[in-house]
Amino acid sequence: MQRLSIPAHRVARQVAQAAGTFEHLLLGRVPTSVTIVVDGDRMVVSLHESFAAAERRMARDPEGAARVGEFHRYLFENSLDSLIGHVRRQTGVELRGAIAHVDVVTGSVLKTLTTSPDVDLFLLGRGLPALGVPVNAHVRANGFHRTRAAGGNGAA
Repeated sequence: MQRLSIPAHRVARQVAQAAGTFEHLLLGRVPTSVTIVVDGDRMVVSLHESFAAAERRMARDPEGAARVGEFHRYLFENSLDSLIGHVRRQTGVELRGAIAHVDVVTGSVLKTLTTSPDVDLFLLGRGLPALGVPVNAHVRANGFHRTRAAGGNGAA
């Protein structure tokens, strides 16, 4: 694994570019956003994608929502090794943990990859109650164990 030190901002930018380019090649559209968080030698990459218009229409009914969710989980499972290899070849950064969450309510897919083998994804609820933000779900992946994420806001 490449140690992220002095030029961490440059490496982070390269990883964001490589991950975004891969997603564009895979889906034919760029991600809505690519976020990189660097803390010492750890890096977390989050790719947020919105459903295509046809996928949003399909997700309006339960059967269509299930199919859209299944499709995005299939894409994630079957493209993950290629995405990780692409990022490694382009930047030298070795991503070791990955997880995806498909939310058919908001019409989005969140893919999170990290240089650590463990990934924790906390899906926060909407609104701010007096004592904090409710956690609607917690999804954990160890290494490249891909978890199934159900539809809905926070159900996993």
